[in-house]
Amino acid sequence: MRKFPEILFKLNFWILFLIAAQVAAIIFLAFYIPYFLPVALTFVIVWLLSAVCAALLFARKGSADVKCVWFVIIAAVPVAGALIYLLATVKRSPHAILTVKKEGENGIYSAANALCGTCSAGYSAAKYFENGTEFFSSAIPAIKGAKKNVYMEFFIISRGHIFNSLIQALETAAANGAEIKIILDGVGSAFRVNKKDLKRLKTVGAEVKIFHKLTPFPHAKINVRDHRKIIAIDGKTAYTGGVNLADEYANIVLPHGYWKDTGVAVYGSAAKIFEGMFLSMWHGKYEMSAPDLNPEEKLCLPFYDSPPHRSFCEDAYISAIYSSRERVHIFTPYFCVSDKTAAALAFTAQRGVDVKIIIPHIPDKKYAFEISKAFARTLTESGVKFFEFTPGFMHAKSLICDNKVFLGSYNFDFRSTRYNYECGILFEKDICNEVERDFQNCLALSMPLTEGKLSRLKRTSRFILRFFAPLI
Repeated sequence: MRKFPEILFKLNFWILFLIAAQVAAIIFLAFYIPYFLPVALTFVIVWLLSAVCAALLFARKGSADVKCVWFVIIAAVPVAGALIYLLATVKRSPHAILTVKKEGENGIYSAANALCGTCSAGYSAAKYFENGTEFFSSAIPAIKGAKKNVYMEFFIISRGHIFNSLIQALETAAANGAEIKIILDGVGSAFRVNKKDLKRLKTVGAEVKIFHKLTPFPHAKINVRDHRKIIAIDGKTAYTGGVNLADEYANIVLPHGYWKDTGVAVYGSAAKIFEGMFLSMWHGKYEMSAPDLNPEEKLCLPFYDSPPHRSFCEDAYISAIYSSRERVHIFTPYFCVSDKTAAALAFTAQRGVDVKIIIPHIPDKKYAFEISKAFARTLTESGVKFFEFTPGFMHAKSLICDNKVFLGSYNFDFRSTRYNYECGILFEKDICNEVERDFQNCLALSMPLTEGKLSRLKRTSRFILRFFAPLI
C-alpha cells in the first residue's frame, strides 16, 4: 500500500485502468443499455474511451511514426488495441550501455560520446571487404591467431561450412589460451542452430549467451533483437559489417541469387571500442577509458544503438545527408524510413546532390520488398534515384556522404533505428573511396527501379504494408 501513490503516477496503471473501464463498460452496455440509451450512443462511449487511452499513450516518448500507427490500432480496435500496445511496448531497463571516458570531443564525435558513449578512436589500418567470402577469408585466420580473447556477437549463427570453419578456428584460439565469448540472437539464429551445435561451441571452450531466446510463449522482448555483427580479437582487431555467420553470406549456398554483402576490419585502438560494445552487451553495461591515440593513427568513429535508451545513428545519418554537397550513395537490403529521414533525402536531391540508393532485385522477404518500393516511389518524385541489384540480393549496408562513409549492421528501416541493437563505424577518405568504387561497380550491375501504373489491389496492399511498416 505504501507504493500505491507511486502507482497512480505510472502510465501503465492508467492504461490498465482504462482497459478495465472499457471492458466493464462494454459488459454493462451489452446488458443494460437498451433500457437507457440508443445503441449509437453506446458506440460513441466505447470509441471515446479508446481515444482517451490513445491520448495517454501519446504522452510516452518515442517516434511520431510509430505512435501514429498505434493510435489508429487503439482507436480501431477498442480494448484489444490498448491491450496489444501495452503488451508490445513493455518498459525495458537499460541494457548494453557503453561508457567511454573521454573529454574534449567536437562535432559528431561529441554527439556520439553524449548519445551512445563512444568516442573518436585511432586505427593503424583498415580493410574493406566487398563480399562475405573476403570477410571470412580474413576473419577465420584472425580468430585462429587470437592469444587473449575472441568476442563474437551476431544476429545469425547457422550450421554449415562457415560454422565448421569457425569451430576449427576457435579450437586453435582456445589452444592458444584465448578466452572465447559468443552472443547470438534468439530470433535470428532460431532453427539455424540447435542444442548439439551450441554444445560444439561450448566443447571448444566458448561461453555462449542467447539474446532474447525464442520461446513458445510470446512476449514483448522478442520484438527487440541483437542485430549487431562484431568480432573483436585481442583488443587489436575488430570486424563488423552486414555479414552473418552463415553459408549464404559467403555464397556457398544461393537462396536468392548472388548475395552481395560488405564488411570491414579495423586494426588498432579503435578495436578496443568494439570490444567494449561486446562487453556492454555481455554484462549489461561497461565502462572503459578511451584508448590511447597513436599520432600515426587515423581517426574513425565506432558507434552503436541500444534501444530505446541510446539513439545515435539515424540523427547522424540525417546530419551527414543534409551536409552533403556532391553525393549520397546508399547500399541497403530494406528501405523503410521515418519522415525525417525521407525529408532529408528528398531535400538533398532537390538541392542537386546525386542521391542514389541500391536495393535488391531478388528479395529475401517479399513484403519487405514491397514496402521498399512503396517508400521509393514517393522519393523518386523528389529526384532520389533507386536501383535494383540484378545479380541477386543486396544485403550490404552503407551510407556514403561526400568523403565520409558509415558502415555497419544498420539497415535503412524502422527496425534498425527503433528496435534493434546495432553497431557501425564512420570512416573518411581512403575507406570511403573504396566503398564508392564498390558502389559504382554494383551500380553497373543494377537497373533503375521503374514501375508503371499500379493496380488497385497493389496500391491497397502497399498502403497497408506502408502503414504498418513502423511496427515491423
